[in-house]
Amino acid sequence: MLVVIAVLFSLVAALATAFVSYAARRDFLAALTIGGGVFVAVMTLALGVYTLLLP
Repeated sequence: MLVVIAVLFSLVAALATAFVSYAARRDFLAALTIGGGVFVAVMTLALGVYTLLLP
């Protein structure tokens, strides 16, 4: 269940970042790249935090 929460949280963060990036630059490829990077970064951090919280 924690993995599902991490995936959804990462997806929301990536989509929001990609939307803001696309609105600012109007460059679709850059928005996808930045959104993908944010997804990987947030997913890694969320899974790391969840792993630390587990007994």
